[in-house]
Amino acid sequence: MPETKPTEQAATAETEAQLSARQLYQQAVNYQAEALHYHLLKAARQALLEQDFNLALAISESLRQSPYALIQRQLPLPLLQAYLATQQHSHSSRLIEQTDISSLEQAEQSQFIWLAADYLSQQQRYVLASKLLLQLTQSPVAQQDFPLHQQLLWQNLSALSDSQLDALRTNASARALAWISLAQLSRRNIGQPEQLQQAFSEWQQRNPRFAAEQALPEAVRQLFQLTPYQPRHLAVLLPLSGQFRQHAQAIQYGLLAAASQHNTTRLSFIDSQQPAPALQQQISQLQADFVVGPLLKDQVDSISQQPDWHWPTLFLNSKDPNTAVKPEQFYFALSMEDEATQMAQLFQQKNYRRPVVISSANNISQRMQQRFISQWQQQGNTTPEHYSFNAKADLESLIAKLLETDRSSARVKQIGSLLNDKLEADPHSRLDIDAIYLIADPVQTRLFKPFVDVSVSQTAPKLPVYASSRSHSTGLDSTDLRDLNGLTFTEMPWMLGEQTTQALRQQYQQLFPEQDETLQRLFGMGFDAYNLIGNLRQQQQLPAAVFAGLTGQLRLNKDGSLTRQLSWAMYRNNRLRPVQEP
Repeated sequence: MPETKPTEQAATAETEAQLSARQLYQQAVNYQAEALHYHLLKAARQALLEQDFNLALAISESLRQSPYALIQRQLPLPLLQAYLATQQHSHSSRLIEQTDISSLEQAEQSQFIWLAADYLSQQQRYVLASKLLLQLTQSPVAQQDFPLHQQLLWQNLSALSDSQLDALRTNASARALAWISLAQLSRRNIGQPEQLQQAFSEWQQRNPRFAAEQALPEAVRQLFQLTPYQPRHLAVLLPLSGQFRQHAQAIQYGLLAAASQHNTTRLSFIDSQQPAPALQQQISQLQADFVVGPLLKDQVDSISQQPDWHWPTLFLNSKDPNTAVKPEQFYFALSMEDEATQMAQLFQQKNYRRPVVISSANNISQRMQQRFISQWQQQGNTTPEHYSFNAKADLESLIAKLLETDRSSARVKQIGSLLNDKLEADPHSRLDIDAIYLIADPVQTRLFKPFVDVSVSQTAPKLPVYASSRSHSTGLDSTDLRDLNGLTFTEMPWMLGEQTTQALRQQYQQLFPEQDETLQRLFGMGFDAYNLIGNLRQQQQLPAAVFAGLTGQLRLNKDGSLTRQLSWAMYRNNRLRPVQEP
């Protein structure tokens, strides 16, 4: 093309500035090589400004294989904007994960980080979102261009476990370390105003420049203004008689273990196996100022509907959806459905498109299966393939049917008969399934996982298998561990012996060496219930606040229900290993 003079270039730029995206796109054909790609990119940016997102997406996609370094530096931002605008979730995630931020144009790095972090936050990928936002705090234009970045950073840091926060410290900048320390101290001292204020003052002294430069998010400042529940006398309603007596005792031991660490609140235990008016009378006589329990669902429903129940209460079961929301009634349940929701979110994050759900036919497993299906559909996906089985004898035939190895074997036999010879060939399994979610007990899981491993073709990609805490048992031998290699599952920190629980776990094992796993989980529930009391008011006012408990990361919803985010673990090299994010 002929060389243009500076005056001609200025005139051309002024003309192009008045053109629409489609006009710019049509004019791009007048150029060649790198100039062609540059003008296409310009048309894509204009299409984004005009909200012609399909055109922006088409142009940006066509430039992905551009051989020019300038285009490759400038393309990721408009490409991400187009993906987000057209809700291309899998493409958005892949682009974010594969983009080296430092390779982008300097002026576009902060914008890319902000968009990526905001998207990851919506997808509940808190670890990666926190990493990006901590990086954004280093930018001198962050406060001016992205005034909400600190608020979003705090929401993400609040959702992380202690071990995840510790992991973020690796190679972190001084500013990032200050944020991480602030998140950790606010969690460790929430519900304890004096300790929280002292810890914050010490943090300010250690980070004087940070404290002076940064306007902390409103959610942080509110932490220091709320007065938590500090009951002097706690009434605990549990089924101390009848068939649930052992369950009640496990929770009771957990409450007492937690109370022994503080020794500031008197506990009175009341048998909940009596009418609500009788319970009210006893609580009044005790002059209790907070109630924990009951545990049984029918008793929770009955008491939560009492018009004259005036004590702030932490119920130990789920809320009836037909019960009106009351400001001082909270609901804490070891809901298995929370695990299914968490798994559906993970599958979305990992861009799985064709997962299969397999569950045993009992009531709890079926509820979990339905929750996973519902959550998967809410995320914009089609109904996943799902199966149920009644007994372990069904598993082998179910896997053969699922992976279609039965059909493959039949085809091998058919071809062999046509050739009038015995044909030696391995059956081939399906390739369209990208993950399996198994909801089964430990025995069924130990049978299922090896079946899948030997049924998947050696030439096919390894099929990941995920499970819930229902599949986990602490009493596995070396053979069991070998059979379960590669299995990833959700579990409460208490049952994984995470570092923050090790001292308490050792004490517990000395006192209750033979206690079964159901009762161990209920002990963790009782321990958390006591410690939750001081956090409930903060969590009610601050949706980002998360309580790191033995039973998981606990977040309070608007209806007063606590939902759990469990830890991740997997069997690898014949050992159980905690993992940050599968």
